[in-house]
Amino acid sequence: MINPLDLYAKIESLIGFDAQYETLYQTYLRLLKPLHVKRILDVGCGNGRFLVHLKDEQISACGIDRSVAMIERAQALGVEASTKELDELEEASFECVVAIADVLNYIAPSEINAFLEAVARVLPQNGYFVCDVNTLYGFEGVAEGVMCQEKEDQFLCVDATFENHELVTKIVLFEKKGELYRKEEGVITQYFYPLSFFKKLKMFKLSSTKPVTLFGDEPDKTILVLQKC
Repeated sequence: MINPLDLYAKIESLIGFDAQYETLYQTYLRLLKPLHVKRILDVGCGNGRFLVHLKDEQISACGIDRSVAMIERAQALGVEASTKELDELEEASFECVVAIADVLNYIAPSEINAFLEAVARVLPQNGYFVCDVNTLYGFEGVAEGVMCQEKEDQFLCVDATFENHELVTKIVLFEKKGELYRKEEGVITQYFYPLSFFKKLKMFKLSSTKPVTLFGDEPDKTILVLQKC
């Protein structure tokens, strides 16, 4: 079974959420502007498109991601990106950290506190962490279900089930190789985090929230602006 990150990199163009992600990026840019931050880290930067927006706004930024394929795409766009881990970065080296498009939802409850502590380490006191999480509607009303997409020599099937605050997504990709099809599959798990979780954090205070509707009839994401205590 292929690494889920590598599989997601292969199916990104098939999913076709570019317009929705662009809406999300623009919302982030509007939220970041009044913070007047000059040095930003994009955690889980993916293909680097948000880093391009920051570059266009003349904001110094770099990104990190665990997918080598995604980092190669980001670097091809002319932005600074690497596969470094948070603990490899210097302490208090960024004024703001962003984690866009479900990054926190991919982190298991057993690991989320360690991740938030690592984010806090690279921020100075009063530094900002801006991120988004899926709402219950985002999981139950949008993400859960079956989606199939076909493009040229690729066929994708995604089957997502939400139960006990976990979304388990099974991905099957068929790619034509000559006269045959090659099958690759993987499983991605996402976790629901209520706003109450973030209100209780000791390392951050929740400054503000912004509901965002991308795919459905009501907010499927909430952007959180957190400030290091």
